Amino acid sequence: MPQNPTIYEQVRMDYNTQATKYNDLFKSPFGILETQLVAAAVSDDGFCEGASVLDIGGGTGMRARQVLALGAAKVDVVDISTEMVEVGKKDADNMLDQESAVKLRWFLGDASSPLFGAQGIKGLQDPGTYDLVMANWMFDHVGDLATLEAIWRNIAAAVRPGGRFVGVRASDPRAPAMIDGLYGPICHSFEEFPGGLNYRSIIPAEPPVHIKNCSLEISFSGSTELHEKHGFSDVETVKPELMEIVGADPEFWKVWVEQPGFEVVRARRT
Repeated sequence: MPQNPTIYEQVRMDYNTQATKYNDLFKSPFGILETQLVAAAVSDDGFCEGASVLDIGGGTGMRARQVLALGAAKVDVVDISTEMVEVGKKDADNMLDQESAVKLRWFLGDASSPLFGAQGIKGLQDPGTYDLVMANWMFDHVGDLATLEAIWRNIAAAVRPGGRFVGVRASDPRAPAMIDGLYGPICHSFEEFPGGLNYRSIIPAEPPVHIKNCSLEISFSGSTELHEKHGFSDVETVKPELMEIVGADPEFWKVWVEQPGFEVVRARRT
């Protein structure tokens, strides 16, 4: 369990109680851009084709279904929220054909506790055998470095040498793009602490989804220190200005391009 149980339990409660509305995020400009950025990160060089994927903190399986559609051979989703997993299973039943559905497996688990070994999650592939590991928004519910390091150890343990990591993380949540609601979600109620930031976010839905967030500066600053410490190289951020939605209306996206609200980062396991 993370060293800050208050944050951990709040995250679980937030997602359990609001799971059915969470996917509304992906209807907003914010969510559409995220979808396009993730697609570019996992598949613009054909890497996703035939890949085995571990989606840590995969929630309702939006990204899991996306990588299956992009050619992944199988996807294991790990999440702490029973309700998010239940919504994901129902969505998979409704949205995937039988051939695709059997490629998707669901596991309850805490990504800051060991995923492998005697204390790990039974049924996952062996460590070091996944072609791609995703951790989307995982780092924005972490209030201490020890917990963040534990998540990174799981990521590094899961992916094979030469495999890939892809993650969505907040940029500075106080950026103009994240406080005016122009692109969808709104961040507010900022409280700084040494090395990080507590804040809350609102996802536009009916009713709105309210999430408690906590991001460490070592993550939202864009530092690659933890990537490199845990054996990843060729760290790069996918450029939003290259995405179709941004190119279709560059004036609308000008504020975002100048100071993004989130970034999609990929790296290679050495």
